[in-house]
Amino acid sequence: MRRLLLLIGLCLSISAGQAMEWQMLEDMRQAVQQQSYRGEYLHRRGDHSSVYSVVHRFEDGVSQELLRQLDGDMIEVLRQGDERICYLPPDARGALNNALPAAPFSQVEVLNLQTIADHYQASSVGSERVAGYQASIIELKGDDWRYRQRLWLEKQTGLLLQSELIGPEGVVLEQFRFTRLELGVEVLDRELVPTLRGESDVIRQRVQRVIPDSLPDDGFSSQVDWLPAGFERTFSQRTVGNSGWLEQRTYSDGLATVSIFVEQGESDDASSGLAKMGATTAWMTFRQGVSITVVGEVPNQTVKAIAKEISLASSAL
Repeated sequence: MRRLLLLIGLCLSISAGQAMEWQMLEDMRQAVQQQSYRGEYLHRRGDHSSVYSVVHRFEDGVSQELLRQLDGDMIEVLRQGDERICYLPPDARGALNNALPAAPFSQVEVLNLQTIADHYQASSVGSERVAGYQASIIELKGDDWRYRQRLWLEKQTGLLLQSELIGPEGVVLEQFRFTRLELGVEVLDRELVPTLRGESDVIRQRVQRVIPDSLPDDGFSSQVDWLPAGFERTFSQRTVGNSGWLEQRTYSDGLATVSIFVEQGESDDASSGLAKMGATTAWMTFRQGVSITVVGEVPNQTVKAIAKEISLASSAL
């Protein structure tokens, strides 16, 4: 019944020509949580790529998943329901500064298709084979403030087999692609046990579900005056240290995420700069002794435009 109500709501907000595509995306949303499978996939960000194995089981209404990085540092991530635990050997401590790896859309956060439908158009653009399975290709296209996305969905189950984030010039900035996959398999308990689990010097990092932030910015020294339509705040935090204050906010439109960091105590003499890795863009600029950094899976002009529209309270300078 809940799924039927969601589909009715989606159909009321989109054109009849897109109804099939959004039905396929709803199937994908269900499949990444409720299918059992094992395989290997490639994740490429710009010039950097990594290979992972994944085992995913859905049993008694709970998803469990074990990711293992197969090249570079040995990293394993065990997900059980709303919790992820990262296992790293001592010589991989630097990896803690990076985001935890996760198979696309298998994170604990559930895709909000209603929100996505408000700001993206969905269209079918063909079919291809991926990892031995026939897949339908769906393209999601928003305004110029967002990247295009292409999703390859397995035709029988809707499972996501491949995804691409595509830049303004048509260049693929980031890609996920299964290279080997077994669908509908029985996953044994021993397949979900990290190999690093028994080592006493392994670093364990627990990450809980992020609860959407509905609190006002009372007490903040900065204000975000503009964002592309559809980006809603999911997190905010202000901390004060010996060198000054730091304010962080995170926003999402359902697909893309943008984080804003405003920090006191920086020199105005420093020059602004743009950094990019795959689809992730970061822009840092300085104003009145404050650094403003905007980073997210959005085009260059988006992070610059957001940073330009951040105002500072005169009492905080």
